[in-house]
Amino acid sequence: MARARTVDRRLFLLLEIAARRMNRDADARLKTEVGVTSAQAAVMFLLSRRGERRMGEIGDMLSLNPPAVTGLVNRMAALSLVIKTSSKTDKRSAVVSLTEKGRALADAADHVLRDLNTELETRLGDTDSDTLHRVLTSLAVDA
Repeated sequence: MARARTVDRRLFLLLEIAARRMNRDADARLKTEVGVTSAQAAVMFLLSRRGERRMGEIGDMLSLNPPAVTGLVNRMAALSLVIKTSSKTDKRSAVVSLTEKGRALADAADHVLRDLNTELETRLGDTDSDTLHRVLTSLAVDA
């Protein structure tokens, strides 16, 4: 049961605003320094760490709906960051893999996002960083 509060803290709204601002800042930095968006970087990180994936798996793992995945992957293919091929086991399904260019840009994007994480941890301090990590992990895993 929710606790009664004298002030409505609107946690969802605050989380949404913070996420949008951080995503906007990450996008701007990634575009300037690497030439990719944070959404493209997320797909590249997934593929570089887990290997080729079906389109549906990308959507499931990144919480994206099918049209969003299709548009994102098509834009990335046009930039030669990924290759989309028909699945060998299910011709209705497409499999996405990284190109060498995509792998190189994934590495560069990783450095940018590590710097952003370090800056955020410095801003929050150790205790708040640990708490935020625990809470966000819980929200992401339980969702």
